[in-house]
Amino acid sequence: MINLIEGIVISPFSQENYFLLPNFLKSIQTVQELVPRPENLLCGKILSIEEPIRFVGILCKCGRLKAYDRKKGMIPQLSVPETKLVHRKALLKAKMNHVFDSKLGKTNWSVESRDKVKWITVNMGKDIILISTEISSNHDKIVQTILSMI
Repeated sequence: MINLIEGIVISPFSQENYFLLPNFLKSIQTVQELVPRPENLLCGKILSIEEPIRFVGILCKCGRLKAYDRKKGMIPQLSVPETKLVHRKALLKAKMNHVFDSKLGKTNWSVESRDKVKWITVNMGKDIILISTEISSNHDKIVQTILSMI
């Protein structure tokens, strides 16, 4: 949070939008703490599935982050602009997969394994759940648990 003038603080609601909050709300880190929407609760439940999960986000069909949760004490590996690129890449990949739906069936989930992280995407209606995990994670267990939740 950034204190602009006495009594007014900027607090991030999402990666793209900012709202002015009164000074007495300084101690609240995100609006998620104010309004526990179902998406926020789902992110928290997914984060608790397995210790190696670092980040859980729900992207809307336009690529905006609707809700997220991050492992406590976790320092993001990417900057905010890089994170937005990852979100758009996941959305673009999901949209491109729709081209093959009529012949192969719809994509339910996918995993991308990199040297330092795994990215799991799970389709949830028009939204996408994006999960970042340590390489050691059991992605099949994570996916099956998520599918049973949604």
